[in-house]
Amino acid sequence: MILPYLAAVLLALATAYSAVVSFRQKPEGESARPSWIFPGRTNRPTRIFVGIAMLILVIGLGMRFAANSRNSAPRSFRFLIPEGYRGWVRVEFEIPGAPALPAERGQTVIKIPPPGLLRTSSPEQYGWARDTYVFYSSAGLRPIPDSGPARLIWGKINGEETGPSGKRKYEEFFVGNEQQYKDQIDQPKPKDSSWDSHSPVAIP
Repeated sequence: MILPYLAAVLLALATAYSAVVSFRQKPEGESARPSWIFPGRTNRPTRIFVGIAMLILVIGLGMRFAANSRNSAPRSFRFLIPEGYRGWVRVEFEIPGAPALPAERGQTVIKIPPPGLLRTSSPEQYGWARDTYVFYSSAGLRPIPDSGPARLIWGKINGEETGPSGKRKYEEFFVGNEQQYKDQIDQPKPKDSSWDSHSPVAIP
């Protein structure tokens, strides 16, 4: 996302430079020196016209970037995990025929079933955002700490797998205390012969 803004800054600098060169009065008898922007024989009116055109282009690009930044909502997930669940959680995106993810209060809600695996037809969302995690049960909702001494969310990754059905994008993370997480990452993950039957490993 930073590249368009960097290009706009460079274009603005080039515009400012060309404007200075265009409007600066040359001493009598001195011809305009050639530059990397203008050919050696470019006259002053042409330089002024090009400078104004570039300025208008920079203003238009700036307005477009500003509109896009206002209209694009940041990625934000709210993960609902079964109370007492410990193990890997996995969300697979862009699965044909699977239900779409609902939205609530500006967040995409991902309710994980007891096995720990959810498939959805919704696309993966990229970009920095503050995700939230809660345990759900018949008694209600309870926040899950994802930082600090009581942290229960570990090893969050986004990836893509290729199998018999094609490519599949996914997101995974581990729910449990630090020792449980270390025990899991120290063990090699089993290689599934059937990609479609993949299921996260839950800890009793």
